[in-house]
Amino acid sequence: MKPKVSLNFIDFPAQSRAFFLDLLSPHYDFTFDDTPDFLFFSHIGHRHRLYNCTKIFHTQEKYWPNWKECDYAAVSVLVDDPRSAYLPIYAFDGRPEKLVRTSVPDPVKIRKSKPHFCSLLCAYVDRTVRRREQFFHALNSLRKVDSAGRAMNNTGYRLPPGDRYQVKVDWLASYRFNIAFENTRRAGWCTEKLVDPLHVNTIPIYWGDPRVKEYFNPESFICRDDFSSDHEMAEYVLHVEDTPELYAKYVQATPFYKNVPNSAYDMNELLTFFSQIFKHPKKPVAQRRWFFGFTKWRLAKRNKLPGE
Repeated sequence: MKPKVSLNFIDFPAQSRAFFLDLLSPHYDFTFDDTPDFLFFSHIGHRHRLYNCTKIFHTQEKYWPNWKECDYAAVSVLVDDPRSAYLPIYAFDGRPEKLVRTSVPDPVKIRKSKPHFCSLLCAYVDRTVRRREQFFHALNSLRKVDSAGRAMNNTGYRLPPGDRYQVKVDWLASYRFNIAFENTRRAGWCTEKLVDPLHVNTIPIYWGDPRVKEYFNPESFICRDDFSSDHEMAEYVLHVEDTPELYAKYVQATPFYKNVPNSAYDMNELLTFFSQIFKHPKKPVAQRRWFFGFTKWRLAKRNKLPGE
């Protein structure tokens, strides 16, 4: 018989709710109560403050947990604390099998299937993505880079509506390289920007997670950390583009070390994490006395979010 767990979600994305229920429901018999023993919440609201149970924080943004507001966390950045589990966006999305090589790719065949040089998909331009913008201009000044996003669009093309992942990788598949710069540099903050190009044998040009090489084979992508300047890396990209043997080395490299998915894809580790939470409850942080900003507390008491 499965253990019974009283649970609820508040200010929590539907996709994330489905993920955790799919993961945990085979192992637990959940009841959904207004006064649960455990509450999942995200960064998008304050209503979790109306609850005094054990709280589990989850976000797919680059935020660290606030231990004055949560007891545990499953987040997309690396947190050096046993109360936090690492769940990067690429593992949340799944599909590790797409990065496991069942045979050695034929670089000549792959190159022939990719008529275009390099791509960029950028939704906006501001100071937070300045590194991406700077490298785009550095490489574009040497050889044209096709940008099809809402920002820096130099092609006039916009991705059509449809399945977001499939539409994106279908477009990436015709390019030999892709500028895969994260919005920020933070340990563990590695997103689909690196993984999606690898799904279709497109070489990512990556900047972001300083620990990315712990999880992915650096022989399968070009990493900004290996160069002293954007210009130096841009020249190296052209060198790879113009040197078939070097291009082949990247295309044939396995994205995972030893061709085995990295530990972030191992949902057994996440199950063990939740097992400890459910089996060994402790006094929730919500039952301790902390000072909250008056405005946020008032929003929670009114059961409203900013902008509502």
